[in-house]
Amino acid sequence: MKRIFNSFAKILITIILIVSVFKFEEVYSAGEGDSLFTGTMVHTINMRFSQPNYWELLVYNYEQGQEEYIGATVIANGITYNNVGVRLKGNSSYTHPNNKKPFRLSFNEFVSSQRWNGLKGVHLNNFWNDPSFMREKLHLDYCKDVGLIAPRANYVRLYINDTLYAFYSLIEHVDKIFLNRHFSDDDGDQFKAVDAFGATSHLVSDFRWYGSDTAEYENRYELKSELTSGPWRRLVNLIDSVNHTTNPVYTYTSLINLTNYYKSMAVDILMGNLDSYVYNGRNFYTYSLAPDYKMNWIVWDASLSMGALPGGPSNIETLPVTYVSSDTGRPLFGRIVNDATLKHDYLMAFCGVFTNYFSSSRMFPKIDSIANLIRPYVYEDQRKMFSNTQFETNIVSDLIISGFRFPGLKSYINSRRSNVVSQLTSLGINCEIGIGNQNQQVKGFELYQNYPNPFNPSTKISFTLNRSEEISLKLYDVLGNEIAVLFEGKKESGYHEINFSAENLPSGLYFYTLKTGNYSKTMKMTLVK
Repeated sequence: MKRIFNSFAKILITIILIVSVFKFEEVYSAGEGDSLFTGTMVHTINMRFSQPNYWELLVYNYEQGQEEYIGATVIANGITYNNVGVRLKGNSSYTHPNNKKPFRLSFNEFVSSQRWNGLKGVHLNNFWNDPSFMREKLHLDYCKDVGLIAPRANYVRLYINDTLYAFYSLIEHVDKIFLNRHFSDDDGDQFKAVDAFGATSHLVSDFRWYGSDTAEYENRYELKSELTSGPWRRLVNLIDSVNHTTNPVYTYTSLINLTNYYKSMAVDILMGNLDSYVYNGRNFYTYSLAPDYKMNWIVWDASLSMGALPGGPSNIETLPVTYVSSDTGRPLFGRIVNDATLKHDYLMAFCGVFTNYFSSSRMFPKIDSIANLIRPYVYEDQRKMFSNTQFETNIVSDLIISGFRFPGLKSYINSRRSNVVSQLTSLGINCEIGIGNQNQQVKGFELYQNYPNPFNPSTKISFTLNRSEEISLKLYDVLGNEIAVLFEGKKESGYHEINFSAENLPSGLYFYTLKTGNYSKTMKMTLVK
């Protein structure tokens, strides 16, 4: 009997373990936030406040400059979360003409283990100055499509105390969960650009040199990681190098993940998103990891993309592809467009994010699909900043309100694409064959640092070719053993990316080599599991 009981117990334990494994996979097989941000969808959130004066509390905390939360019961897509932290946020967006203010929700503010689809917090943005209700979603989806590090976006139908309130965008928060998803490590140096608004509008995150004292930078950048002196000193050293180097190619290559940075600047300029570094000196994060502490650029707040920034340059459709508000005022990018080699590499990255992505055939169906989904929610929103007619108009064409022109989404794409092609031609650039201007040195082949690096388990390897060529791209371990052939065959001229998954490889240092008939270059990368 004892033997039968033991056998039964073993079988029962095995069944429990199997069920547990399947249950674990069911809950955790998808990444954090995937069910919230995959595709385009409208979620439902109901915030229930028990405080009779909840609105006055929210406004008071905001006006005191305190990022202080009050508790609310949040019902998100039918699931109840107790004691969620809620606060108001925003700068220009806070000036929305009624109480449709932007919100920040922190699910773990008062309940440390609480998550919404694995996320600690999200942002609810209010479409300030965007008649189309789509600019932020389109821009951030574009960033994702071209392989940039950026938060994800979707939509929310918001109720407050069981009463329909307004229509919002849902934006992922840049926190440790975000950093782990993109870098497999959350212990690096994380800085956020300051908001530069109101009385402190002169304090921008411009990467200009203000001396060697780290205190001179503490009002110009916000340290989001561990409050120690190390991150500040490394930031100031980088700014020193950017401003004073006599060899910008070496300095930038050593200190910055250039592939990521080039593409981030290119997308901002291409999409007319000037509430960003190149113009306003704000709305970005940087993240640097040991051992080399190369700076990675993280996109943030693209709600005024496609020319919706008040006071920005007019005729945004003709914005130069190398635009920067001031070479000396924005030296991080200014030095790139004033160095022949760095400018070449930037323009090749620009080609990479432009050629196969920015077109009416690709973007118009997406715009129509989003518009069809969100239209009933836009129409029912009684607190929106623009009318239903203005929403419909701005999808297709320009909208003039009080002398300000809001470029139409579709008209902007058509005009911008035509102008960019014209600009590139005048610069002697053909995205299919590289730079043909004889006044610039032609770099025939270039292999870039993989991104992200370190990585787990996937990364991207990019390179440029100035002509059609037979190539091989191979991976080796530290002993020189060939591990994998990533690509072998003919590639056309231009910018290329290869996706690589090391799911079946152990952690360690690896090398990848690009070879052509007369060119060979090797780079190292680190897999961390």
